[in-house]
Amino acid sequence: MARYKVVVINPGYESYDIERSLLEPVGAEVLVAESDCDTEDRVIATAKEADAILVREGPVTRRVIESLDRLKVIARYGVGVDNVDLETARQRKIYACIVPNYGNEDVSDHAMALLLACIRTLSVRDRNVRNGIFETDIVAEIHRTTGRNLGIIGYGKIARVFHRKWQGFLPDRVLIYDPFVDGATIAQAGAEKVELDTLLETADYISIHAPLTPKTRHLIDAAAMKKMKSTAIIVNTSRGAIIDTVALAQALADGEIFAAGIDVFEKEPLPVDHPLAAIPNAILTPHLAWYSKESTRDLQTGAAMEVKRVLAGEQPQNWINRW
Repeated sequence: MARYKVVVINPGYESYDIERSLLEPVGAEVLVAESDCDTEDRVIATAKEADAILVREGPVTRRVIESLDRLKVIARYGVGVDNVDLETARQRKIYACIVPNYGNEDVSDHAMALLLACIRTLSVRDRNVRNGIFETDIVAEIHRTTGRNLGIIGYGKIARVFHRKWQGFLPDRVLIYDPFVDGATIAQAGAEKVELDTLLETADYISIHAPLTPKTRHLIDAAAMKKMKSTAIIVNTSRGAIIDTVALAQALADGEIFAAGIDVFEKEPLPVDHPLAAIPNAILTPHLAWYSKESTRDLQTGAAMEVKRVLAGEQPQNWINRW
């Protein structure tokens, strides 16, 4: 009989052979929820005897944590932990872990794809061709990428990979807003550290790579968008609530900015009646910037290894609620 129970509360991967191959040797049984545990009650009912939980987006709140008496470790399939009550876990000496670096290449690829699609108005052109409109002599606000100003909000690992890739398009200036990264580091990378207002007013393209915190929630609101160029394009592959998406829909509809590529939303799935869903110059994808076959393998391996370390009596490598 297994000594430990490890529960996956948000199923969705093709298989969990990776987790089982890593955890069964330390006496753990891996159980996968029959359906998505998207409420506190579902998490508690599914994981009531869990020694460890593997979580994607499910709520791991104070009530959940206090209801799971055997819980030793919470491993997040990803980096963001706004759905996990880190302080309650810390107070109860329950490890909370993440998997850093698993999707740097994938998210940066997706940000570039969204930005290029917006620049070249690909979604509109695709729809027109399918509807019998074959434009060969168009007058549209399409410009070449070379010589434009790129703005990056947040300069962590994914942002730096994105910056490296975009350098191939020969931007005129690269402007970075990140209060936590010093100017010398940014200058060494060939960019300029600036205040947010300067970035908003100067950049032709803006890519968001910041974490969601109380200070970054709605960092890009209606007032911020009014400071942007009418030809500006904004892309978000970070956290949905960094942009006020209702205000974004209005800014796009009013022509205050040119286009947006959005992979993450304040509420997911995006409601079908959300105003952003009706905006033709917004390209929307369903929070899949992180995904590739390779990143999924890395993600499942990384999360399972953290659980394995804890169950084997070791400290996790990517422990974020230290006591």
